[in-house]
Formats: sequence, structure tokens, C-alpha cells
Amino acid sequence: MISYQLNEVCSRIKSGKGISASRIKQTGEFPVIGGNGIRGYTSTFNFEGECAVVGRQGAACGNVRYFSGKAYMTEHAVVVQANSNHNTRYLAYLLSIMNLGRLSAQSAQPGLSVRMLARQIVELPSLSVQNRSAKLLGDLDKKISLNQRTNDYLAA
Repeated sequence: MISYQLNEVCSRIKSGKGISASRIKQTGEFPVIGGNGIRGYTSTFNFEGECAVVGRQGAACGNVRYFSGKAYMTEHAVVVQANSNHNTRYLAYLLSIMNLGRLSAQSAQPGLSVRMLARQIVELPSLSVQNRSAKLLGDLDKKISLNQRTNDYLAA
């Protein structure tokens, strides 16, 4: 394991962009992703690829989700992408267990600074270990999701 500052292993650590509420619909081509997940859908996207989405503001700031595809990332989400020497999905799993909410500014509206996030120390194994771990955890997440959908179907 080697210790790095997060910004040393990333090609991108940046907040998304604002979008007016009138552009967010209940259905649409691309999800609008904020700090707490999908807020709705829109007809345009400002992100394509895979990333860790870190909630930047509000009570759930510091939460982490993995995303892959096209989406509109809002200003309440920090987009974190690993560089070519590291695995983005592995990084998302790692960030999700780091209790990033502890970094939030203590105010009426908690907030996570992109600069503070970028300075966090992460310990990473070799890329091959990251790849194997991310695949295993991703497969488990798919199985959990499938089981949840099955349970929801059976409950209905």
C-alpha cells in the first residue's frame, strides 16, 4: 500500500454545474445527480464516464456513490475520477468508508470543500489489486441489487 493525497491519484476532482429546477423532469434521457443521488432527469448531460460522486452539501454531505454513464452532475456533487494509474470504482469504494462527512464545515448547512477533499490521504494497493477488488465488489453490488428488485417484486 502506498499513501497519496487524493488529488495525486485523480484526473478530476470538481463540482458539477448548476441546473434550473425547470429543466429537471420526472422522466428524461439523462439523470440529474446531486449530492444525495438522482434528483430527476433532463435532456442534456455534462458528464460521461465513470466516477465517484461525493455529496458536497446538506445533511448527507460526504456520502459517496459510484456512477457510470452519462448524467448531468449538479453543483451539489463532487465528481472524482481516478487517473490512468488507478481504478475509479475502487476509489469510490474506498471513499465511501472514509467518513467524509467529518470534513464538513460546521454551520446550519453542512458543506464539504473540494480543496479539503483533494488533500485527504488515501492508501492504495497496486492497480491489479484495485481492479480485482473493484470487480468483486461490483459483482456483489449487482447481486444485492438483483435480490432487492426480486424482494420488491415479491412484496408487491
